[in-house]
This record gives sequence, C-alpha cells and structure tokens, in this order.
Amino acid sequence: MRKVYRTFLLLIVSALFLFITGCSNEEPEHVLQPDQQQHQNEQIQSLLISAREAAEKGRLSDERWQAGMTTYPQVIDELGEPDKVIHADNGNYAIYEKAKLELVLTANNLICEMRSSHPELETITEAAAEEVLGAPDEYRESDEQRVAVYNLNDEYELAVRFSASEDADATAEQIAVIHKQSAEIQSVIQNMGMDEKLGQLIMIGVQGPRLDSAAKKFIEETHVGGVILFKRNLVSVTQSLTLINELKQANADAKAPLFISADEEGGRVTRLPKEIMKSPSSRKIGNAESGKYAFEAGELAGRKMSAFGLNMDFAPVLDVDSNPNNPVIGDRSYSSDAKLVSKAGIRQAKGMKSQRVIPVVKHFPGHGDTSVDSHIELPVIRHTKERLQNVELLPFKEAIQEGINAVMVGHLIVQAYDPKTPASFSKPVIQGLLRDELQFNGVVITDDLIMGAIGKNYSIGDAAIQSILAGGDILLVGHDYQPVTDVLTALHNALDEGTITEQRINQSVERILLVKQQYEVDDLPHEKVDVEELNRLTKELLNKLQ
Repeated sequence: MRKVYRTFLLLIVSALFLFITGCSNEEPEHVLQPDQQQHQNEQIQSLLISAREAAEKGRLSDERWQAGMTTYPQVIDELGEPDKVIHADNGNYAIYEKAKLELVLTANNLICEMRSSHPELETITEAAAEEVLGAPDEYRESDEQRVAVYNLNDEYELAVRFSASEDADATAEQIAVIHKQSAEIQSVIQNMGMDEKLGQLIMIGVQGPRLDSAAKKFIEETHVGGVILFKRNLVSVTQSLTLINELKQANADAKAPLFISADEEGGRVTRLPKEIMKSPSSRKIGNAESGKYAFEAGELAGRKMSAFGLNMDFAPVLDVDSNPNNPVIGDRSYSSDAKLVSKAGIRQAKGMKSQRVIPVVKHFPGHGDTSVDSHIELPVIRHTKERLQNVELLPFKEAIQEGINAVMVGHLIVQAYDPKTPASFSKPVIQGLLRDELQFNGVVITDDLIMGAIGKNYSIGDAAIQSILAGGDILLVGHDYQPVTDVLTALHNALDEGTITEQRINQSVERILLVKQQYEVDDLPHEKVDVEELNRLTKELLNKLQ
C-alpha cells in the first residue's frame, strides 16, 4: 500500500512540474553551436574592422559621404528630406529612420558626425569590440549611454555606443565616425554665452601704445574676438611686444584666442615698429620677374608678424590697378594685369600661411578702378558683370580656389550686383556673389566701419546688422571705443527683436573658430624679436628685386 502511495505522489509531482513548465512564457535560451558561434565571431570581426577602416577616412562603411567634408544639402540630394530634424542645445540632428542613419550638423550644415544604428550592431558586445579594436582611448558616459571612443588619426574618431547597462553582455546601439575638428568647435560654441558669441564678431582697435582700461574691458568682459593694430600702437620693438603680450594676457580666460592683426602690406602701408626694415611694396614684387619672389615676400611678412605674436595680416591686396587716377591703391597693387595680380597674390598668401599667419585678401570685389578713396567717400563701380568677372573678380576667384580663408570686403557700390548698398553689407555681393557663386566658405571681414564711406552715409549700428544678415562674419571697428559699444548694442537689439537669429550668429562664430583652429592661433606670449635677422632677410629680398 505504501509503495502504491509513493508512486501516486511521484506521479502528481511530475504532473505539476510538467504543468508549470508548460505554462511558462519563457522560451529556452538559444545556444549557438560551436560552428555557429565561430561564424558570428567572424562576422563581428569583419564588421568592426570594416568600420574602423572606413572611419579612418571619415566614412561609415562604403558610403561616399565624409564627416567634416560632406554638407547636409549633398545628403538631401541623394536621400531626400530626413524623417526628423531635431534642433537641440547640444547640436542639430537629421534622422533617416529607414537608412538607420543619424547626422550631426554644424551651424553651417556641415556633417561633423555620422551615426549608424544597423541591426547587425546588436551582435557586438563591449568585450567583442575590445577584442577586435583593442582598448578604447576613452569612455564617455551618460545616464543612457556608454561610448567607447577610438582615436584613429588627427582627423577622426570612431565611437561605439552601448546602452548604459551594468549587464556585461550589453550590445552596441550605434557606431559613429566623428570629425574631431568640427566636433571640438561645436562643443566650444555650445559652451559660449551670447555675449561671448557676439564678441567673436567684433574686431577693435587700441587707441595708443599701451593697453588702456577701455580696450582691456572690451577683451575681458565683452569678449571681443580680435584686435587690429596700427602705427600708433607699434612704436618700438620692446613696446610692441609688451602691448601684444598684454592683449593676450587680457584674453587668458576666454574660450577662444584673439586674432591680433595689422595691415602689413609692405611699401607705404606698414605697421611694424621703426626698427624693422620695410618690406617691398606689392608693385615691386609684381614687377620682378612676374611675381617670382611673391612667396618669399609672404614668408618674410609672416616671419615678421609672427615674431611679434601677430597672427593675421590684412594683405595681400588683390585689387587690379586699372585706374591711374585711383587715389588709394596705386603701388599697393601688384599690377594692372589681373592674371599677374592673381598669381603674385596667391603666392604671397601661401608664404604667409607657411608662417601660420592668416592672409586676408582685400578689397573684395575690387577697389582698383575707383577715383574715390573709401576712407573719405563711397566709391561707385559701374562696370558690367562680364568686365568684373574678367578683371576685378579674377584674383579673388582664383585665391578662393586655392584655399584662402579670409576675405575683407570693401566699402564700394558695385552697381552690377547691388546699385544701392555698399559691398561690405550687401547680401547680393556677400551671400550671392562671394559665398554662393564663388563658393567661399571662410571668414568675411568688413573694412573699417569708421571709414568715411560708411560714417558719412549710414548708421554704424545698421551697417553692422546688415553686414551680418548679408553673410559677413567680423565687424572691424578700428578707431574709437564708442562705435564698438554702438555696434554691440545694435546686435543685441537685433537679436532681441528677432532680426538676427542665434543660428545665424553661430554660423559666423563657427567660421571664425575654424580659422583660429586651422592656424593654431594662441595667446602665448612672445619675449624677443630677432631684429637683425629680420632685417637681413629683408635686405636679401630687396636685392633680388633690383
């Protein structure tokens, strides 16, 4: 009887077990067979190696788009409009859901990061990624994600994003290629207040040979992005070094270094102290064997400026000297031949670049054929577009094609493009001609807004607003301090009223920071200038030009 009872209990327990397991919603964990596991590991390895190789070139897999090079409109041309566009404090995003693609955009619609959420990523664990790619250079963590970052080269990073789970088997959610330069600039912009952003758009003058309290305040509190120095500022070598170092020290806590600039053209337009021998004029350079020594002249100008800690030169002059009655250009131009102006100007700009000095070509769209000095009155250019394209614009067009980073726009009425508004704040000239037609993506700087061409005809505040709306970036206010305040007040009011948007300001700040980054602009002090060596090099060049 007991035996029957035990058998009965055993049957009941077995039935209960079968009932419970049968009712369970959990499916038994799928265990890969050894050959299946090996195949999956090989797929993961291939996927990660391909991702790394593509990312080293700024790409995701075999896509032809390249982070830091491809623009958002180029992607739209191929994929159409995205499913979502998100404007957030930490950036702008375009999301293509079907393609599992997310683009991070700069203010100027450059793609700085491309992210893929392909389903194959779900097979990749952190351990698997580390086994193939090695230990990451760093982890970036948030409440939602843990990102393994691999520093591939000077330009690109590969990022593998995992969920912020404590589960050791957490799998990848995204893989991304990041253009480091663009991402760094976006980070700086995101951490800037509006005063700091607007400050980057202003370049001021200093009133004397020492840093006075007003100029110091503009740097420390208003966060101006640049300073222009004139002969009044650079009296002697020792004094000049002191002033420039004081400017840099005043900017020590800023998020971006200062542009410290001067008009160092050579010849009759030179700003360096009297101990430094004058460099030859542009005309002398152009006349010597068709500009053969232009690179050397630019290199010398760069050496001189960088010796003092100056990092931007408002030169070379790309105006074609086609009017013998021009009261302001003359021998500041290389020639009356547009092709020679182009060739010599580009060579001289490259010489400056070799010394990490930023050349600013001027005076777009061409001040050569005027009979009025824009320092005094507003010149009017009456040529047809065809003539302008073949003469005045030719040197600028070719300089842009050769990678020039900064252009100064002159205070000129160019009737063929805008019969009413000076080029320095004309949208048809700056946005239409310079940016859209000539494809210039660099920094646009106004000529000095204190000049008579503007002061006698326009409010400086209105001119500043219109220049930014037209596509300009830096407003040069080289004399007196009240006009600087007027410009800043006008910009703040325009923002408050919605005339100018923060997005538009960000575009200019981005372009400015990019040039500062490209030329490795810094605020480090300079202690000594080798005057003897600079003068020796100048004599050598002058002898070659005889």
